[in-house]
Amino acid sequence: MPTQEIYNQQLYGSTPVNGALGGLAVAEKNQEYFIVFKQAGGTGPEIIGETAYFISYLVKADGTVNKPSEDYDSLYNLIQNFEVGKDVIVRQDTATALNTQLAGKHTITAIGRQQPILYSQTGSFVGSYTSSIFFKEGNLPTNDTSIGEFRGTMQKSVSTSIGTSFSQVNGFTSILNPPPVSASFTLSPSSTYSITSLDAIGLQSITFNITTKLTNPTPFPQNVSIRLRRVQDGNYTYLATKTYTILPASDLITGGDPLTYTDLNTDLAFIDDPSWTIQISGTNSLLTAEWFNFSVLSQNPQPGTTSIPISQIPFWQTGSDSYITWLTASEYLSINYNKTQNLDGFSLDTGFNFSPIIEPFTLNIGDRIRFGYNKTNDYYIYDIIQPDEDSEGLLKLKLNSPLPSDIELNNFLIHRTDINDPAYIILDVDKDETVGDTQNFNGVILPEYPTQELKDNLDGIILDLKEKGIITDNEN
Repeated sequence: MPTQEIYNQQLYGSTPVNGALGGLAVAEKNQEYFIVFKQAGGTGPEIIGETAYFISYLVKADGTVNKPSEDYDSLYNLIQNFEVGKDVIVRQDTATALNTQLAGKHTITAIGRQQPILYSQTGSFVGSYTSSIFFKEGNLPTNDTSIGEFRGTMQKSVSTSIGTSFSQVNGFTSILNPPPVSASFTLSPSSTYSITSLDAIGLQSITFNITTKLTNPTPFPQNVSIRLRRVQDGNYTYLATKTYTILPASDLITGGDPLTYTDLNTDLAFIDDPSWTIQISGTNSLLTAEWFNFSVLSQNPQPGTTSIPISQIPFWQTGSDSYITWLTASEYLSINYNKTQNLDGFSLDTGFNFSPIIEPFTLNIGDRIRFGYNKTNDYYIYDIIQPDEDSEGLLKLKLNSPLPSDIELNNFLIHRTDINDPAYIILDVDKDETVGDTQNFNGVILPEYPTQELKDNLDGIILDLKEKGIITDNEN
């Protein structure tokens, strides 16, 4: 059985552990090994608020010195003698002012080099995440979607007095070019253009065009402003405004310089039935608009059947049960399972620096998923249903505890500590990052319950290791 799998089973209970004789309790065993470490460093941003002690050697109670590495007995001895969740005692080699809180009694949280597997997170804020994840040689799945006709024009052929504050242009008199089914113009009283969200699936943008004839009976220049407004759920969004200057005794037809605006929104299909209206204002109440044309001039994609990319977000979904422990990956993530994230062009916030991704998006029991830069939202993956095992073809993960209902699932990091690369032992103590020099922080890590042989021999072993240069004195 691979080392990582054995490690995960021991740590996270991926298989039942019943103890001796089919379920009797096993007594606490004493440990006969200790660790020599050189240097200690922070674990962020993959692991928050903990410290990695760089393992130099694993030493047995009889003085035997080994360097833990993959597939060697020393690696198994490291796993068995330093179990996650157990306490250890950190002893600095000599007194030092560097990170004094790193010495003493601390809890083991992981062994192995930390490794990000997949992430959308870009920084420490809740909103610091990307909505697009790409994979090396990955698939960007698409759906064949029928795009309806959204273009059309309505006209107001009667004059409108223009006030000094913005007011909606109402009372349109005719629809010159009605959209067939996907959108509609309403003449009165609201005088709006609207779409049904369900019909807008696949619609990426629509371009409005507003033309009018303005007259100015007064002998001095005046300004007229026209703006486009989007309305949804009773809320207003002002999209574009254009101001025209009318010279004395002249008419101005905006047909040569219309208000044109593209409402670009890849989530138009998810806005609750939006509508758009026109507003107008002038510098005095003597101005008049002789007529208006309100058009949807173009759309993207064009009407017909087209292939559109499947939306990447939400990346994860949960069930409706309040006791949520299962996560379901999106179709996009599931299709790209076993592929490696492509970080070309991926931008992180200043000072936020993940380790390089070198492993594909393939998960093991015991891997962790964190939502946001929040230590309390870091969960162990307790069970995995891979896409090729699921009837829907989706990746599903069972976590070790329920998720809060208000958690931001799109801001996530999947990471692991690779026991096959036992570079560190990670303890639940926060390193003072203002102290940058860790070169001189050396010492030993002892089990909380050493064997009597280790107790008896420890001082002699340490003296011998110092003479051999295996343990070096701190310089501070």
